[in-house]
Amino acid sequence: MQNKYALMLLALFCSGSAIAQGFQPHNIAKVPHLQPAPYQKSAAAIEQFTPSLENPHPIISGASNRDIEEMVGLTRWDAQSYGCVASRVYYQPDGQPTATWTFATDGSNAFPERGTGYSARSAGTWSPSNNRIESERTGFPSASILANGTEVLVAHATGFTPFRLMFLSRAQGATTWTESYLPTPLGQGCLWPHLVVGGPDGNTIHIIAITTPVANAGTVYQGINGHILYWRSNDGGATWDKSFEIIPGLDNTQYTVHGADEYGIDANGSSIAVAAFPAWNDLIAFKSYDNGDTWESVVARDFPDALENYAGAVGQTYTVDDVGTPDPDAPDSLAVFSSDGSGNVLMDNNGEVHLFFGQMYFSDTDPAEGSSFYPGQNGLIHWKESFGADNFQVIGGALDYDGDGQLGITTINDIAPYYISLSGMPSSGTDDAGNIYVGYAAIHELYRSSNDNQQFFRHVYMVKSLDNGETWGNPLDMITEPFIADTVLIPFVECVFPMLPRHFGDKIGLVYQQDYEAGIALIGPTAAGNHPHSDNNLLWIELDPAQIPSTSKTFSPNTPSLNVRIAPNPAAEQAFLTANVEANTDVLVEIFDLMGKRVFQNNLSPQEGANTLALPAKNLQNGTYWVRVTQGRQFGITKWVIAK
Repeated sequence: MQNKYALMLLALFCSGSAIAQGFQPHNIAKVPHLQPAPYQKSAAAIEQFTPSLENPHPIISGASNRDIEEMVGLTRWDAQSYGCVASRVYYQPDGQPTATWTFATDGSNAFPERGTGYSARSAGTWSPSNNRIESERTGFPSASILANGTEVLVAHATGFTPFRLMFLSRAQGATTWTESYLPTPLGQGCLWPHLVVGGPDGNTIHIIAITTPVANAGTVYQGINGHILYWRSNDGGATWDKSFEIIPGLDNTQYTVHGADEYGIDANGSSIAVAAFPAWNDLIAFKSYDNGDTWESVVARDFPDALENYAGAVGQTYTVDDVGTPDPDAPDSLAVFSSDGSGNVLMDNNGEVHLFFGQMYFSDTDPAEGSSFYPGQNGLIHWKESFGADNFQVIGGALDYDGDGQLGITTINDIAPYYISLSGMPSSGTDDAGNIYVGYAAIHELYRSSNDNQQFFRHVYMVKSLDNGETWGNPLDMITEPFIADTVLIPFVECVFPMLPRHFGDKIGLVYQQDYEAGIALIGPTAAGNHPHSDNNLLWIELDPAQIPSTSKTFSPNTPSLNVRIAPNPAAEQAFLTANVEANTDVLVEIFDLMGKRVFQNNLSPQEGANTLALPAKNLQNGTYWVRVTQGRQFGITKWVIAK
């Protein structure tokens, strides 16, 4: 996977064209400023990782008494996704939920028994499989059910190279699965598939996956390292009338690389939506309204043109001019707003595409080092087509439980590494009325693990919209009363990877993964991962949708609103900043160099109207600077050149 990057406050939106912030729940907390810490996550290391055996965490066993939440199954493979969570939970024709997940029991080697775990509920009881359902080792399943009752599933199989995509189906009432393999490009393996069902009669299967990346012993395909390809079947998987097709625009005219699981797909009848969530590129929704025959696209995030497909290699760098329009919330002047790679796609009942993802900033401030990401970002982002490009709203995030206005994070070591935002892993679904429900996972500022770093646990949350995503209620913490009867567990659990069914009836349900250590055993800062392998519970919670708050606010983009001018510009000895601000409300004036370092700061108590401040040009070196003026939620920013 490509580079990603490290820490800062609740930020929003930058560059190319100004990115606007809309609705934000009042209790979404900020994070104190922390320095970035570059880290490269390799897909090869992820898939080929061989852990060492250690005892599970001894605090609480998986058999603790529970009431409302229901045990679905177990696994020791705790990376249910490396980015976007695939479709894995669905309802049977009789209304009972069914769950699938990456299943493994061993922790002493490379998990040779890994495969798909399967569990269906009947009369309130889940019946989990004790072994994988496939005949060979697989991983990262995606599953759903056709309108005719046939269950369908795809996972990547790693027993042979090139890697294969195994397809399974089971007709309603059958007891065994039928296995086959999807056709793949000659000499190319494929990994990390995502499956959804749709079509005019609900019996079409749509699948996307990527070709094996170079880091996983693959090769570049059609100009892309990890090319996203598309498959379609109209007969339950017996034949594939579209195999490893390239979606127009989702090709080498726009992209050079895609990471593991950094993409999603959804279908609603014959309407389909696909999106990739890259770090250094446009965020584009690809749509088909004829069941995958033809495609069109719409841009959600117009990334700075000069930085599209930026590799972030040692020796590379860029300037603030490449970033474009300055972002007042960016951690530094070279930081660029993007998604964290953990996204979700939804096609609503009106044929409009919605995207959800964790907000993130990426930067490369030192040519001698690789690029960086800022995992301290906090905010679950929502976008839909009617908002237009670069207009987003924060609909969830890590909550301010103690009411001090920020999260109690002081160092990067406080954050267990998932290499995403502090609030991400979204999964969405709709009910019969078209209301939208989104589950996500986020840091909980009051609860910390017993590991060496005392890292913060994550909880699972739900938000809903009753007006097609225009407004949203405040987040509901699902890891609390009344959903968790044994309340002594609440401070000791890590709850991540919410997985929602695509369609709901009169109840809202989700599956999530839980253990008793913050972070993930399969990925971490050392070869041993973040913590020892242990049993992870897959749990189901079901609730009345009325329990999820419906308090809403109107989407209202926030754009630069203060008129800021500097003269002379360029300047040699001194310049004067003029800004129109309100009276009797403090104003912060800051100057940043091109590396994002703040070189000047002053607080003003202004008078009404135009206010003037002398800027110390003679104390600064020649070059280009950004001057930012902030008053409450209003801001203005301008470029200043010093030439002596």
